[in-house]
Amino acid sequence: MDEQLKEKIFNRTRQMLDANVSQVMTKTVMTCDHADPAAAAARMILENGFLGVLVMKDGRPSGMITAFDLLRLGYEEVFDPDRDYLKTTVGAVLGDRPLPSVSSGTKLWELLNMMIEQNLRTVAVVDDETIKGVVSMVDLAKWYRNTHQEIRTGHL
Repeated sequence: MDEQLKEKIFNRTRQMLDANVSQVMTKTVMTCDHADPAAAAARMILENGFLGVLVMKDGRPSGMITAFDLLRLGYEEVFDPDRDYLKTTVGAVLGDRPLPSVSSGTKLWELLNMMIEQNLRTVAVVDDETIKGVVSMVDLAKWYRNTHQEIRTGHL
């Protein structure tokens, strides 16, 4: 391998190790309230093509409801005649599950490891109890593609 190619690979690796969440996150965040019907969250997710929506409780971020949560709710409703999808609240779906979050300064490699280990597709970005954005696996893939010319062109 020639020295120029080694240098290019080293620089790409350094760029990946130095990048942080603030460079990747989506800053526009859609939220729903803990007391909202789960059906309202489902509509928001479907109409916007989101993987999840941030849930607020008493003005503070409290969780993330995902398309998978809503799919599970619909599945459970089939087998439980007392369960009503239209009356179930977002908070009832979430239970006491904690909000998966990171700070905007978190390194991307740390975030990616967290997402893989915890099987997460979307994570809230929170600094000093203030929502700064969300980051998803799609955001990570877009960042990688945009910062690595070889992915766009097929050439080193």
